[in-house]
Amino acid sequence: MGTLSKDPIFLLEEFKNYTSYLPLIADLIASDLYLYQPAPDLCAGVLVAEARPRSVPPLSIRQEIGKIVFDTDDPGLMEILYKGKKHYKTTGVIIGGFPAEEEIFPLKKGNKTIGALKISRNLLIHNEFPYNIKAFKEASYWLIKSLLKGELNWKGFIEPIEEQESILILDRDGIILFANLPGMRLFRSLGEIGNIWGKKIKDEFFNRFINENAKSLSAFGEETFEEIEDEKRIFYKRILPISKDNENPWRYYFLVREITEIREKEKELRFKSVLLKEIHHRVKNNLQTIASLLRIQMRRIDSESAKMILQESINRINSIALVHESLSRFEDDRVDIIEVAGKLMNAFKQTYEQFPYEFILKKSRKKLFLPSKEATSASLIINELLQNAVKHGINNEDKIDINLSIDMDKYNIIFEVSNKGNNSSFETNISKGSLGLQLVQMLVEEELKGKLEIYAKDNEFKVKVIFPKIIGGTKHV
Repeated sequence: MGTLSKDPIFLLEEFKNYTSYLPLIADLIASDLYLYQPAPDLCAGVLVAEARPRSVPPLSIRQEIGKIVFDTDDPGLMEILYKGKKHYKTTGVIIGGFPAEEEIFPLKKGNKTIGALKISRNLLIHNEFPYNIKAFKEASYWLIKSLLKGELNWKGFIEPIEEQESILILDRDGIILFANLPGMRLFRSLGEIGNIWGKKIKDEFFNRFINENAKSLSAFGEETFEEIEDEKRIFYKRILPISKDNENPWRYYFLVREITEIREKEKELRFKSVLLKEIHHRVKNNLQTIASLLRIQMRRIDSESAKMILQESINRINSIALVHESLSRFEDDRVDIIEVAGKLMNAFKQTYEQFPYEFILKKSRKKLFLPSKEATSASLIINELLQNAVKHGINNEDKIDINLSIDMDKYNIIFEVSNKGNNSSFETNISKGSLGLQLVQMLVEEELKGKLEIYAKDNEFKVKVIFPKIIGGTKHV
């Protein structure tokens, strides 16, 4: 009888070579899998990993990781964990309303039992074709043996099976010993007539693998492009060898997933992305052309008030153009508003370089992404706040700091612009409702669902914009 240390043990690190394989193996053997760790102080087992098949309906859909199992719950599990039993099998149990059988195997490290693997099979599935055939049961048995011994070398190709993915079991000569229903349908669509069982597979990918890796137990996979009846189809194929003697391949799981539709959609998305980026690029160019025309017009007029109005319009156009410039460079429909703010600050420095303004950007993070619609509103808001700060700055000082702060707390994004200014003039503009302030209020309240706070005291003013991280279900980070 095996013995187990009474010291507390935490074996998840020991299990890492097992847990990553469980979802795929659950699909390959069409069974629910459970991995247990002993809890000696409780004389119990703890469920630390589980996997359910997608190739067939699972017996259970409840997530029970962390569940503690005692002897009264599962005496077979206790015999494996604490009494040194090498195998436990029970039939005639009902799980989720279905007749089932369960097998439990120990996980060993040297002579020490470090855990247990339970396999639960739905007998309504496993007693019927094609899962009741000898080839499937034998391959499943040796697959589990290889897993328990840590002999599988499938790294890089262990993603779970998709719902309609084909599963075939082949021998070393490429004879088809088993095929699930999607596999049968796929090969018929590829021109195979009648039953494919017992036939030698006609697949260039598989034959090339066998010729180049006849004795390898490593997995392999790649996308293949095939012309079938003048139609181009794309498949993702994987070959997963298993062995009886840990030296030579004995059987091969051959997995085939058609991804033609997926790749076509990806191609369409790439085309739309390129088209959209080109549109943003052209919009940016058109906006810059408009701004250039306004600059030419501004040089031809003498009125300082008119020049100021045109400059404000140019600044607004540039703030929108910066958003489209950012969108023209990235795949996602989102904009780094901190990058845009930095470019706006530089533009203001150049525009007002003859004045004693010092533009300072303060940020609590390197990047802050907003969806394009919200980014356009935010860029306009920042522009208006900077423009307002410039307009009301004191002109008789050597240096005036105009500070833009971009911050984020748990729930909100916060913009703040502050500087010394003509306080009375600023209050007058509020009461009259300047175009810039009206625009800020409208964008903050209607587009960003936020609020505007204004502080004015002792020739200093601050304008703070606060809006939620999540607008219309979209989270900004």
